[in-house]
Amino acid sequence: MGRGTAATEGVAMAAGTGRGREGRRKRPAGGGETRTGAALGLFAEVVLAGVLVAVGSLLLVTAVPSLAAGVAHVRRQVTGHDIGVARFVRDWWAAVRALWPLGLAAVGVALLLALDWRLARADVLPGAGVVAVVVAVAAAAVVVVLARAAGAWSEPVAAGEGPGLTAREALAVGAQRTQDDLTGTVLLAVAAALCVVFVWMLPPLVLVAGGLLALAVVGVETRRRGRPA
Repeated sequence: MGRGTAATEGVAMAAGTGRGREGRRKRPAGGGETRTGAALGLFAEVVLAGVLVAVGSLLLVTAVPSLAAGVAHVRRQVTGHDIGVARFVRDWWAAVRALWPLGLAAVGVALLLALDWRLARADVLPGAGVVAVVVAVAAAAVVVVLARAAGAWSEPVAAGEGPGLTAREALAVGAQRTQDDLTGTVLLAVAAALCVVFVWMLPPLVLVAGGLLALAVVGVETRRRGRPA
């Protein structure tokens, strides 16, 4: 009887251990599926944000407000807030009313830089090579400052904490963050340059470039907040 009881207990312990190991094997798979689903969901929302930003930027002066609404959309996806096309439209309209001066200024600066670039490429200006480099650096700086301004506007909006900043406030915050976070500034400049290369190589990618830039803004700002003071 003693040996039979011991054998029975041993079988039960072995069975329990096997079930425990099987359970432990299944848990990582479930976690991996959850992470994969979250990554696919983020990818889908980035693509959707890119399409919405592209459509919202058709008037040109609405490009900066559209990017701000796109950043808010991606930020909501990352933080688990409500998302949707209707919500993007409301954010877009709020951003247009607040940031239209930045959009207008962006169009003017873009036209000026494009003119300088054409003159430099045509060798009309003395020192055309230096002028081309200066124009490229200036364009990158403008894009980064405006992208960080769009990100600053989107923060309270995405969190549901009230309206975004005014154009002057958003520009001031964007310029300050560009100066204080040099690594993030370089990362955003690289992201913007990659978007330009993607669109140059395959023009239809303009439909997702805005979403990719919005994702870069959210990533850089998340990294900035995570840095030790």
